[in-house]
Amino acid sequence: MQNWNPSPKANSRGELGYIIRMFPQTSETFIANEILGLERLDMPVRIFSYRKPTDGVRHECVRLIQRPVEYLTDPLWQHPVTLLQASSTVYRLYPERYRRAVAHAFGRCLQERRINYLVRLIQAAYLARILTTSSVRHIHAHFARGATEVATLVSMLTNIPFSFTAHAGDIYTAEHDDLMEKITAAQFVVTCTRANQEYLQALVNQDQRHKIRLSYHGVNLDKFDSTADVRPAQPPLILSAGRLVEKKGFPYLLEACRMLKEKGYEFRCLIVGEGPERAKLEHAVAALGLNGVVGLPGSCSQEELLGFYRQSTAFVLSCVVGRNGDRDGIPNVLLEAMAVGLPVISTPISGIPEVIQDGHNGLLAPQRDVQALASAIGAVLEDMALRERLSSNARSTVVERFDSTRNVDVFASLFHGTGIRKSQRELPVAQGV
Repeated sequence: MQNWNPSPKANSRGELGYIIRMFPQTSETFIANEILGLERLDMPVRIFSYRKPTDGVRHECVRLIQRPVEYLTDPLWQHPVTLLQASSTVYRLYPERYRRAVAHAFGRCLQERRINYLVRLIQAAYLARILTTSSVRHIHAHFARGATEVATLVSMLTNIPFSFTAHAGDIYTAEHDDLMEKITAAQFVVTCTRANQEYLQALVNQDQRHKIRLSYHGVNLDKFDSTADVRPAQPPLILSAGRLVEKKGFPYLLEACRMLKEKGYEFRCLIVGEGPERAKLEHAVAALGLNGVVGLPGSCSQEELLGFYRQSTAFVLSCVVGRNGDRDGIPNVLLEAMAVGLPVISTPISGIPEVIQDGHNGLLAPQRDVQALASAIGAVLEDMALRERLSSNARSTVVERFDSTRNVDVFASLFHGTGIRKSQRELPVAQGV
């Protein structure tokens, strides 16, 4: 393992252990902002990632995090002796717990007919060995998939309680029984939209529903400032951003751009991001006659994206529910664009209507409705009074409800009683049922 010096067990100040599949990732700034916010509250956090990042983009919020990331053995096959020693040590320390975890992992493998849980068991044993000489008193995982599977097994092995944050695709594409099992085992579950909270609560028994807590992601209002120098590009720039995947609905934005071009609108469109649908989108740009109108510049840092926001006339994210049920929660880029004071256009799926009130602080078009999407974009391009009203109300919404400083306080309040000491600043209580 790299960058690891065990914390003295005598340290009386309990630590929070974060388990993340891959950290940092360009598309998951909300995790970095959350960790940074906890550090600023003087909450001691250790970051464990079981995969190393594959892209080179680094946001400022990642660079500001003080604690180094502790990468577990990756790939596993390169470290057989280390992993065997870790498993042997944990077995000697906790034989009954180890046998229970093994039985659980094998049971899941047989049920799902895949070996993923055995891989998670090996990773969990390795991390459990580290935690035996640490001051970690609580474990928190992000996404209700692999990281939470590791957290579940680590908790079985060490008796350290765990919690997890559920986002969107990780719950809507998961088996209900699997989610119920994880919720039952967790001390609490955090999710970032009311829609997610209600969905999860409907899956579990009444006595488990109180565990599922709502904590919205937030935006750094000092960084995403609507009063900064804004220089809209000419012709008007329509901006979109996100991973190039089905649930972002970028093909519908391209079709809307084609319709706007045919109607004589002058504009440019940038779709910022990277992902598996790049080739498909590049082909669509050419097939729709949008070369020179639509650009796909790839991934960029949050700071570079901020520059694009300030050049744009509107921000559009035409989200859809994917064929496998995958969907967004509340995309952070929507909140960032609203904080900067951009008129935003999106679709009324998942948690998006919790932020955007159609006609008040943004516009909503039905998912996959290209005509409605094009009409909404055209209205924003044509009507300065509409742009100004949407812009002002968008910024006000984020200031009132999605300030990262306030929202991380709400998130941190969930760790009361877990044995983790933080600053003496009084924290608000997170929202429950």
